[in-house]
Amino acid sequence: MDVAATGTPRWKARRVEEPIVTVIRRWLNLAVSDLKRHTVAAVCYGIALCAAGWVTLLLLWHFDLEWALLPILAGGMLVGPLATIGLYGMSRGGQDGGTAEVASPEQIILIGIILMVFALAWIRAATLIFAIFFGLLPFAGFVEAMATLLSSPQGIATIVVGSVFGGLFAALGFAISVFSIPMLVDRKIDCFSAMGLSFNATTHNFRLMISWAAVVCAGILIGLLTGLLGLIIIFPLLGFATWHAYCDLFKGARA
Repeated sequence: MDVAATGTPRWKARRVEEPIVTVIRRWLNLAVSDLKRHTVAAVCYGIALCAAGWVTLLLLWHFDLEWALLPILAGGMLVGPLATIGLYGMSRGGQDGGTAEVASPEQIILIGIILMVFALAWIRAATLIFAIFFGLLPFAGFVEAMATLLSSPQGIATIVVGSVFGGLFAALGFAISVFSIPMLVDRKIDCFSAMGLSFNATTHNFRLMISWAAVVCAGILIGLLTGLLGLIIIFPLLGFATWHAYCDLFKGARA
């Protein structure tokens, strides 16, 4: 546990004054080092995520639920950080002889439930937005629905409104989870305090965290465009980098 000169735990994140590019490059360089150190385990994590994605796609196709693909992808972004817990443990175990054990496992379960409810709320909101503009019409198919969304006034309006609401869900989910989950791996703290500290760190380093969120989204987009295969490397790389972002802001650990 990080302890200040007074002997009390240091909880509040520091405000980063360095250039954004320098900070993000440092996090990624440290992540690459972790990836080299834990190559087999990290790649297994990536393969598991890729396999889970393909199983989800096959189930949606089998049960004629293609309409839920986009909302589920967005919801997965909200709960995705939970899948990186093992990666945080690897990075933590490799720092200064630390342990890979999770400090607050019961609180991680609680935050997982909160994020799951959050994701389900977004999926329900996305369904309602679609119904507002198109009514309760039968789903014509994924390709046909995408063509309608991109070529009709109702479709454009659905995309705009859905993007606004989805962005709000994503921004709040990112702010409360980006540092709270690694914090719960590292420290004994309740999940609500961890979420509050994560939100505070995000807002106090707003430009930096917006840039980091853009890097994460770009990485995930590359993974999606490669048929999820790119996530085999990108997923653990982003997980390791997020751990080092937490250490940088909350523990002052830098390269």
